[in-house]
Amino acid sequence: MSEDTRLPMRPDNLAPRDEIPAPRATPFWRKAIPYLGTIVIFALIFWRIPIRKVEQALSQVPVLKFLAVFMPYSLFYCAIDSACLTWVVRRFNARMRYRDILPIRASMYVLALINTSLAQGGVAYYLHRKAGVSFLSALSSVLFIAMLEIYQLFLFSTLGVIFYTPVGDAQVRIVAILRVVYIVAWAMLAGIITFFAIARRSTPIRNWVETGRAGALLATFIQARPLDYLVVLAIKAPTFLASVVAQYYALALYGIAVPFVKLMLFLPLVFLAAALPIAVAHLGTSQAAWLLFFSGNASAAKIVAYSLAAQLTFMLCNALIGMVFLPRASRELTALRAETASTSATV
Repeated sequence: MSEDTRLPMRPDNLAPRDEIPAPRATPFWRKAIPYLGTIVIFALIFWRIPIRKVEQALSQVPVLKFLAVFMPYSLFYCAIDSACLTWVVRRFNARMRYRDILPIRASMYVLALINTSLAQGGVAYYLHRKAGVSFLSALSSVLFIAMLEIYQLFLFSTLGVIFYTPVGDAQVRIVAILRVVYIVAWAMLAGIITFFAIARRSTPIRNWVETGRAGALLATFIQARPLDYLVVLAIKAPTFLASVVAQYYALALYGIAVPFVKLMLFLPLVFLAAALPIAVAHLGTSQAAWLLFFSGNASAAKIVAYSLAAQLTFMLCNALIGMVFLPRASRELTALRAETASTSATV
């Protein structure tokens, strides 16, 4: 995308408010699903593992050492995450600076602890207000990154499948299933890239996509070329490698030895399980995945205790970073609302 085609950052180019879809009331049963899912998963875990053993294992967690491992990783993750968002926004939406995006990206970590979708919407809303781009176009860029974050996990887990030697019948079966799943997943990504490449060259297909109900949400996908996918994966890749290193040393601090290649193979699946929208704050599904893939490396109680301690420590570090930037992000959003109201009053 050429520099002159990007939208300038000026108040008179602000997108109209009606571009933001009106929020719909979420049915009570849908709100209850994550809470029920969390309760059910933990009930199943503690039905098999005595809760007192988990409590005893938790009391042995080196909390300060965990913070010393996960805080640098959280800071590194925030820096790379903001850099990726900056690149995508500049490529597809508007000229924005890293220092403008960092506060809102970091502050949304607080909201992401409760609801990832709300955090994504918050980033898109900020871009809409700050840069004057369409809310749905900004959300399209956020979703583009979210999709490639999933494929980043597939990428490293695929490398793990290639280099890891399964131990035992259970792991052999899991790896065999993963190979099939990954072939399907990469074929789907190839299909997505191919479809939108054809849409860019075919006016009828492009018009059909852009005029459809999800047309605005697909704006970034239509513009994105294969190189753009590779660039985003390359920018995000260091965050996963850093997470493997952080988990590797945190496990060692807790007395659990897991081969590095095994972590690279199965840790992406733990993260994917944690991302499932059936639990609160990613709890429950993550612990179940840790038990499934790493129960052979320590007692079940110790694995559950580690997964809880590591996850809560990482969440705490992200929340602390978010709280540092939250006042600045809040002031900026308030100023943008006031500026918009002033502009509307003078028209």
